[in-house]
Amino acid sequence: MKIAEVTFEPGGVRALGRRGDTLLDIALDQGVPLEHECGGNCSCTTCRVVVRSGEMNLSPMEPPERERLEMEGASGPGVRLACQALARGGPVVVWIPEAALPTTTGGAETGEDR
Repeated sequence: MKIAEVTFEPGGVRALGRRGDTLLDIALDQGVPLEHECGGNCSCTTCRVVVRSGEMNLSPMEPPERERLEMEGASGPGVRLACQALARGGPVVVWIPEAALPTTTGGAETGEDR
């Protein structure tokens, strides 16, 4: 089993996951809070993150992810949906924007819908 290493900023939380896990799965498995209103189904952009380094260690962006980001006006350099970016092994550093951090008023932080 190939291991993927993801560092989540802010905070510098280093998380290990399996090759083929999404960034969202790795974050939630390690207790890193990350919003995901649609349950990780590429139906929103609340799990949007910015890949700071190691983009080559993630799956390429597929058309549904690209279209969702463009439709929401959320595309840009390094921007990915954590529910769609699959770890391929090797180190990745990801920035979680404030908007993707769950609020205390009912953010979808449990991932039960996945």
